[in-house]
Amino acid sequence: MFDQARLRELQEKGYCCTQIVLQMGLEDAGLEVNPDLIKAAKGLCGGLHSGLVCGILSGAACLLALCIPEECGKAIPELVKWFQEEYELLDCEEILAGNELNKMTKCPKMLKATYEKTMELLEDYGY
Repeated sequence: MFDQARLRELQEKGYCCTQIVLQMGLEDAGLEVNPDLIKAAKGLCGGLHSGLVCGILSGAACLLALCIPEECGKAIPELVKWFQEEYELLDCEEILAGNELNKMTKCPKMLKATYEKTMELLEDYGY
């Protein structure tokens, strides 16, 4: 279950969407949280710091690969397809549409929905 208070706590620590998805996902999956992994995930923030593929989606894909490595080749395309159907866009820059306020309004909703979809996929694939 998605924890809104935990999301805010991680945001206040300066974590980006990618790091939040990984941190919360590892905790919820009962896996050890590796601080170096969370630190490395910062490289995916803001669409590779270039406005490319949304960090929420990148973080969720990483979580799937960590938890279900044998099935991630099936689960990740399902997640991407769902994300495209849900939001139409994949790139951070396009999602934000030049409005920094979208980080506070749009992104948290997308993070919650994508996180829940990722947890659903983990369950579907037997995790």
